[in-house]
Amino acid sequence: MSAIPVIIDTDPGLGKPGSDIDDGLAIALALRSPELEVLALTIVNGNVDAITGTDVARRLRERLGHPDLPIVLGATEPLVRDMAPVRALFDAVLKDDEQIEDPSEDRLGPTTDEDAAAYLVRAAAERPGEIVVIAIGPMTNLALAIQADAAFATNVGELVLMAGSATTYAQNITVVGDFNAYVDPEALDIVLRSGAKITMVGLDQTSRVMLTRADANLMRASSDEFSQWAADCTDAWINFLGRAFPSRPEHKDACFLHDPLVIAAVINRNLCTWQDANVQAETVSELARGLVVANRGLALEPAGPKNAVVAVDTDVDGFRRLFLERIGATD
Repeated sequence: MSAIPVIIDTDPGLGKPGSDIDDGLAIALALRSPELEVLALTIVNGNVDAITGTDVARRLRERLGHPDLPIVLGATEPLVRDMAPVRALFDAVLKDDEQIEDPSEDRLGPTTDEDAAAYLVRAAAERPGEIVVIAIGPMTNLALAIQADAAFATNVGELVLMAGSATTYAQNITVVGDFNAYVDPEALDIVLRSGAKITMVGLDQTSRVMLTRADANLMRASSDEFSQWAADCTDAWINFLGRAFPSRPEHKDACFLHDPLVIAAVINRNLCTWQDANVQAETVSELARGLVVANRGLALEPAGPKNAVVAVDTDVDGFRRLFLERIGATD
């Protein structure tokens, strides 16, 4: 079977102080999986600003041995909301002693002048029905592509989103909102209404897969240089989470692998159990900002047209085996 052509739309921070590591680990998983042909990384504002994310992506591709992988800069801010309160949450607990990378001001830029929305539109039009876009950050780039050319929604083979929560509340950046939806719910709303083929893996599933300090020790003991470096980043991120969320015991010795699960679900669809659903994103109420509701046809839910397939269960052990093997934690 030929490899699946994918574009990863992402906000990577792996190696930057106070930045979530799961995007970078997801990129590593994708690049180390022969089932996928990674065409490019399109960068969006999210865990880090898009300029920093571009720099991170450039450095990651070198570490992972893919120096020719295109890195395309996208949206530097959400469609509507102000990012300052979100940035303040991270900055409040960031400590200088958690730096993993040299804090150089010499940032690496994108590999092309074409912006991410234009690239997505062009790539999908050149290979209609073939390309899977895996969106593991806020959905701003996807929304801008749809706004630029509505045909993008039908030209793209599939949009696989890391967003929402199909079986319970997200319990993430707010009680009801996950980070990707909360940062730009207006963009997610545009994507959900676009008519594209949509698959969604939410926080109810991604919060079941964890990377522990013990896993980091396995990674550090490996002969794989990337795995060794990622182990140090893992420990630093767990330390950060312990300070940022001291009342959440799950962060004492572990962090979530949200985005790697989404990549793994494209590699092997059998890792998740799926249901059709009508998915909507809240954009009006500030109290419920980022709430994603997935009505799956249950008796008490209002009927609505199915616009997505959502993950409702996960083979946690199967994912763990795949991730640790591909990331280089075992020789």
